[in-house]
Amino acid sequence: PADQVNTHAYHRTLYVFACSSCSANAGEGSIRVLRCNLPQENDFFPATCTETPDLNWNLHQPFTHMVSLCEVCGQRGKGKCPLQKVSFCSREHQKEYKKYCFGKEDKYLPSVYKKSELVVDEEPPPTKEKEEAEKREALIEAQEEGHDPDEDLEQEDIEEMMGKHKIGSHDPATIYFKERVQRAQDQCLRYFTNWKGEELWIRSDSTPKEIPPCPYCGGERRCEFQIMPQMLFYLLEDHRKREQESKKDILSVEDKHALSVASEIVEYSAPENVPPALKDKHDETVEKIKKSLLESNNEIDWGVISVYTCIQSCGEGELRDDSDLGAYQEEYAWVQPPP
Repeated sequence: PADQVNTHAYHRTLYVFACSSCSANAGEGSIRVLRCNLPQENDFFPATCTETPDLNWNLHQPFTHMVSLCEVCGQRGKGKCPLQKVSFCSREHQKEYKKYCFGKEDKYLPSVYKKSELVVDEEPPPTKEKEEAEKREALIEAQEEGHDPDEDLEQEDIEEMMGKHKIGSHDPATIYFKERVQRAQDQCLRYFTNWKGEELWIRSDSTPKEIPPCPYCGGERRCEFQIMPQMLFYLLEDHRKREQESKKDILSVEDKHALSVASEIVEYSAPENVPPALKDKHDETVEKIKKSLLESNNEIDWGVISVYTCIQSCGEGELRDDSDLGAYQEEYAWVQPPP
């Protein structure tokens, strides 16, 4: 809630949308953030948390208004499947659900990332300020001398949390980033209460030169929260497990043996002694394996996402005639790509 600055922001939600193909692009545009406000007295929630029998706690639920949601994405459904008995927004999601979930106990949807609960904690304070300062100076000094400080640090856990990117130590900002996240290695989101905080950047470049003011009230925007690369570890956890399982079955045992024999013939035999059909089949199989192993490279990715919001949290939650966003107001997001 931000009702201390706007009484109409007692209920306040921020939605972050990322493009799976271009989320790692530096700057603005690949991430969109929408904010919605509601006052304490509204048409959807009771004004207090008192569990009174006559209060209707379901006024915000779609089924109260006879609205069906897509079983895959949660958007408004366009119709109910007569076979699966649930609603979908499109034929694509209807087919996806039928292929991966219908009649199965182990339900998995390729187009849906894993849901997790964020546990809110204060960032632990530095244990020994002097030791950390000396450590940072030593890292910078070692880097200037051409020595890779990563060789002396146990960073495997942090790097695994950050996804597929190994964090180097040649950038002072990266050094500090690595040191700071040591306090809480699995942190996924950094939130600045009352917009009081300083961004933690993963690299020195690709930072915003200026933050545009709120287009609705003209007020100042400040960083409210940052989405960390560790978030990717949890979002993609199920997808990567499935990928690893599927890649085990790219070739059968017989195919692997045949490929091994064919590779020896192609590599060690004179070109004129290699049957053209064998060479073509060998190359086709190798390309198939390469393509399968590289399929995951187009997954969602980022370094750090910084979200800047109106410090007045302006808006009354009303529908706006001059906007195609309805009651939502767009805020500003800046993406730092992975180092």
